[in-house]
Amino acid sequence: MAKREGTQDWRGLCLALPAMALLALFFAGPLLLLVRVSLYEPVRSGGAGFYQPGTWTLENYLRFGGEPYFRQVAAFTVLLGATVALLSVSIAWPLALYIARLPPTWRRIALAAVVLPKLANVLVIVYGIELLLSNQGPFNRLLLAAGAVDQPLQMVHNFPSVAIGKTWLIVPYAVLVLVAALDRIDPDLALAARGLGAGPLAAFWRVTLPLAAPGLWLAGALSLIWGLGAFVSPSLLGSPEQITLAVEVQRQAFENLNWPRSATAAVMMLFTLGVCAGMYRLGVAATRRRRR
Repeated sequence: MAKREGTQDWRGLCLALPAMALLALFFAGPLLLLVRVSLYEPVRSGGAGFYQPGTWTLENYLRFGGEPYFRQVAAFTVLLGATVALLSVSIAWPLALYIARLPPTWRRIALAAVVLPKLANVLVIVYGIELLLSNQGPFNRLLLAAGAVDQPLQMVHNFPSVAIGKTWLIVPYAVLVLVAALDRIDPDLALAARGLGAGPLAAFWRVTLPLAAPGLWLAGALSLIWGLGAFVSPSLLGSPEQITLAVEVQRQAFENLNWPRSATAAVMMLFTLGVCAGMYRLGVAATRRRRR
């Protein structure tokens, strides 16, 4: 029996070897190279190349933590990620509750409508949002026609427009995650709670919400991770003050040709994502302990 189990383990390992090799080649390898580039010294003025080969330094990380500009970029990235996660879950949760209670045919139609914007190019969607929020867009025209404002409001190239644009791109994923989480909940449990005397709000609060909590945590974590990696929305809908770490990586690499600084920003962004993933695991573990 032990011999058969050992053979199955070896077969499973052999089947996993191609995936492990691809993971090591296209994920672990580039990640290690990225860390190595962040430890190079940047090219001084008048020098050639993107970094000084053969050098080792922590100067890039020290400058990242010491300069107010980089602290501002990191703080804005975290602020945008948290705002986008909060907005995405707040919008997706009631929408997912409504979709989950629809008949099967209407549910498929509703989910198709939610996913439909993802079939369009991201740039097309972001430019469409910019047109909607522009001074000549329908929102400002409606406010002017209603007499609510005397002049168009500045709705683009600021923090709200960046948050709106990124939230629009993320909400469909959050809805899909939450609908899947709600589908796993037996509807008879809420009916049983109602039969035992609980009201609609109490049944939702004591039964549905705790069972859907892992899905809420997952939707929030995914929204936060995508919000922290925002690039297109800050680039097109933000101002020079709305710079995220992803935008800073692009600027340092392709505009300033400072690869060590760019690699440092990328490593710090990965570190931030790792911290968020760890917080998600702690949240899920705490939720499971409460359910027990």
